[in-house]
Amino acid sequence: MAKPEVTPDQLVELLGALPPEELKRILVKVADRLEVREWMRLGESGLREWLNEPDLYADDRPTR
Repeated sequence: MAKPEVTPDQLVELLGALPPEELKRILVKVADRLEVREWMRLGESGLREWLNEPDLYADDRPTR
């Protein structure tokens, strides 16, 4: 299924035509999704940093 192409300007016009309560409801949903995306981005970057750290518990001492 192809996604419809809507420009940001068209989206602003569409949202501006909504009743205030509907617009508030949509904005809350968008804010929630943005928050989830930000937490995911932070988690991914933190994981990358963590994976690049040396393993403090690795037994890489030379054996005798």
